[in-house]
Amino acid sequence: MTTIKVHTIAHLPDSLVQLWLQHLRNFDMMHPGCHFEVAADMPDMTLPEMVEKIRVEPSLTFEKFFLLPERK
Repeated sequence: MTTIKVHTIAHLPDSLVQLWLQHLRNFDMMHPGCHFEVAADMPDMTLPEMVEKIRVEPSLTFEKFFLLPERK
């Protein structure tokens, strides 16, 4: 089977981020063998807010947060 990489950049309102991630997680659960890597830029959120924003069911198998220096 050929593996194809699809790169997507999604510009979403804050209110739809969790819904979009849940949709992606649901697809992932229905199709074993698929692998997803998602990066999100949430510059106006605190770390606890970011953690809550990416919460999906079932939970992600891996999460990593990069805190960047404050922007000027």
